Amino acid sequence: MRILIITGGSRGDVAPFTGLGRRLLDAGHQVTVAAHPVFGPLVGGCGLAHHPMPGDPKELIRRWSRAASREEVRALNRAYVDGLADGVREAVAGGTDLLLTAFGPAPLSRAAGEALGVPVIGTYLAPQFATREFALPGAARGGPEP
Repeated sequence: MRILIITGGSRGDVAPFTGLGRRLLDAGHQVTVAAHPVFGPLVGGCGLAHHPMPGDPKELIRRWSRAASREEVRALNRAYVDGLADGVREAVAGGTDLLLTAFGPAPLSRAAGEALGVPVIGTYLAPQFATREFALPGAARGGPEP
C-alpha cells in the first residue's frame, strides 16, 4: 500500500512521523513523508521517501516578529497556507492509497483527500479534542483553583 504522511512545523512535529513511517515501511508499505525541505535529511535518513512541502516555519515566525500590523500577519498567514495547500494537493495527486495527516495540515489534507478520493486518517500526536481524561491544551480548568 502507498501511504502518504503529511506533517510540518518543527522537528517535534515531524520526527515522530518518521518512526511511524519506518514501522509502516518495515511492514511492507511504500511510505512518503510530505514535510518542509529542511526535514528531507531526517526523513531520508529513516529510509523514507520525502516530498518537500512549500514554506519555512522559521522564516514565517521571523516575518511575524517584523510585521507592522495584524493585517500584515494575516497576509503572511494566507500566503503560507496557500503554499501549503498547493503542496498538499500536489503530494496527494502524486498518487497514494492512504493519507495520514498531522493536526496542523488536517483541514488541507482532508480537502485534498476528499477531492481526489483518497481515505484520510487524522494521526495526531496529542489530544486535540477535550475528553473526560484530557482537557484541551491551555484550557482553563473547571471549578475552583486549589
